[in-house]
Amino acid sequence: MNEEKLDFGGSRLFENFPWIIGLIFFIASMGIFFYFTSYLQLLSLPLILLSANFFIGTYVTRNFSKSDNMTLPFVDLFNTDDNIILDAGCGSGRATIELSKVFKGKIVAFDLFDPKGESISSRNLLEKNLEIAKITDRVQIVQGDVTNIEFEDNTFDAAISSLLINNLGKSKQTALKELFRVLKPRGKILIIVPSRNLQTFAVMSVFSLVLTSTEKWHYLFNESGFQILDEGFINFGKFFLLQK
Repeated sequence: MNEEKLDFGGSRLFENFPWIIGLIFFIASMGIFFYFTSYLQLLSLPLILLSANFFIGTYVTRNFSKSDNMTLPFVDLFNTDDNIILDAGCGSGRATIELSKVFKGKIVAFDLFDPKGESISSRNLLEKNLEIAKITDRVQIVQGDVTNIEFEDNTFDAAISSLLINNLGKSKQTALKELFRVLKPRGKILIIVPSRNLQTFAVMSVFSLVLTSTEKWHYLFNESGFQILDEGFINFGKFFLLQK
């Protein structure tokens, strides 16, 4: 597989967003410093610090986009290659491809997909990446909503969901209960979400404080019926291994 040709979409905006915000803060700080009175000039200092914060964030996001950061945590997720695994919120296939390196069975790549085909949730990009990775014959692509999964109860032996559940707002628990429903008894799911740490602070600055806390995730998982088997950090996020 030639990883240099893989395209997961949206990378330019993702990589440059912190740089753009940092530039805006820098220009604002210079404007305040040179055109306002001494008291207002004090506001330029926190703006300078925020701009530096976001410039550092540019480095973090560009490093994360490299192929050597396309990793999943080493966990006991599936039993045999006869299992069927759901990738909930597969996007353009980053996690699907990583999973295929250690799992030789069937994967269901599930996502709403972007109808315009221009974002990281592009079905066209997913199909192209699966062909490059030479796993098209092992992956079934299904379009659907994770808050209303159109599969029967107890369908999947295991599941993964990377950087999806955290984007669902008040529908987080609805999605978790649906994932619980379609898993077989004692089936496991690996969930990856962004967490509050130095890397996310570098990218999001103070806005990283709005990320869901570990304690809140524990509550949501327990309320949805899951047992937490393991948890830890991966890239700039946190992973949870859950069992039905």
